[in-house]
Amino acid sequence: MDQKFTALRAIAVLILAIPQVYASDASFSDLKAWLVQHADAPTDGLVSATYGQDQLSELVPYLAPGVKEQFDFPELKFEVSETQHYKPHRFYADATAMHVDKATVRDDGLLVGYVAGQPFSRNTIDTASADQAGLMLAWNQIHRWQYYGYRMKESVMAYILATPDGSSGELIHGMEGGGHVDRHVAVSYHRVYVSKLSHLPDQEYRMDVSGGGELLYKEHMEVLEPFDVAGMQFVIERPLDQTLGDRVNSYLPSERRVRRLSAKERADSFMGSVWTMDDFEGFSGLVTDNTWTLIGYKVVPHVTNTRHDLIRLHGPMSVVPIDRWQLRSCYVVEAIPKWEGHRYGRRIMFVDRETFTIVTTLVYDRNDVLLKIFHIAHSSPDSEPNSPPSLTVPMWRASIGLNVQENIATVAWAMKQTEFLTMKPSSVRQLFSVSNLTSGR
Repeated sequence: MDQKFTALRAIAVLILAIPQVYASDASFSDLKAWLVQHADAPTDGLVSATYGQDQLSELVPYLAPGVKEQFDFPELKFEVSETQHYKPHRFYADATAMHVDKATVRDDGLLVGYVAGQPFSRNTIDTASADQAGLMLAWNQIHRWQYYGYRMKESVMAYILATPDGSSGELIHGMEGGGHVDRHVAVSYHRVYVSKLSHLPDQEYRMDVSGGGELLYKEHMEVLEPFDVAGMQFVIERPLDQTLGDRVNSYLPSERRVRRLSAKERADSFMGSVWTMDDFEGFSGLVTDNTWTLIGYKVVPHVTNTRHDLIRLHGPMSVVPIDRWQLRSCYVVEAIPKWEGHRYGRRIMFVDRETFTIVTTLVYDRNDVLLKIFHIAHSSPDSEPNSPPSLTVPMWRASIGLNVQENIATVAWAMKQTEFLTMKPSSVRQLFSVSNLTSGR
């Protein structure tokens, strides 16, 4: 009994010794006050230079309460670079010119009458009511220029714990600060859009495949390692009518089944990570599962065009990119889950006004205290509208998720360049065939 007590006491002491590296009592009220106080912070408010901890006060107008704490450490290297501008491919621009502002949003949040291109113009968003503008932004983000979708041959998710003294524990590629990688998982991922394709006007903007005209996209994900979970595969089908919910096909070495995700499952941790299935790239859930509101406009930093093939990270938990940051003008949009059992009270997303990609997402719990922070890093597309379509899309390079209440983090890296492939119907059929998914398992 004494030995057990001693062991438990030692574990308790160790847990208490781990610093709350990014712990913050920042509230949603603090965020709203910050938005008002620094509403006029311009995109050129910072000189292009590298800022350190002693210059953190100059960054405060651009770092939300709770986010600023991430950058408060002695080794900080925060490079502010010139803000660039990006234009979508002419296919998307042409479809937008033909169809913009013709769609409407139903009372339940569903988009109707949408054909292709950008659903709503910036002017329409700016002059709409806050709730309508929020919904319009959500749909513009979903239907941003994505060509046929993207493929990552391998991405790695690292599960990071704080260390007692903020020192380096076991680290992996790209991590140059503190923290300890408890474990990591490698996955492959491929999303293919089959409807609302701006570059296929002669085919009614859809592919000639199963689900074309009914589904927005199909996703395939396979776990590559570690050995004990290798071989797990998932196919997710996202319908155009989001009220139907996603259909998830699970392929495990021991079973195969098809199911529909419940609201509870969508809110659960994905494979033990900081993210839920609705958190990828800042938000990957269903518009109709949330109540949306545009709450403001703000300039915030974003790694829009990383200088590295593999994202480099520093800080006490190795979650802050050592990179060049652009100051991006963003919409600030709120999404409140309709399911009352959801742990999240609200998400606040900073959506780039130019590309409609999500820059940063802040998650608040049911008491309106900051719970999670998500940052997304990209490499920039070619901004020439007549470039090959596959080169004109912002390319995902990393997602950083931090739970400030539990003092844990998950970082996902693209180990190779994100690919925007030209997809043929035959390739799509092969990728998503049941026989192909289960072969060799």
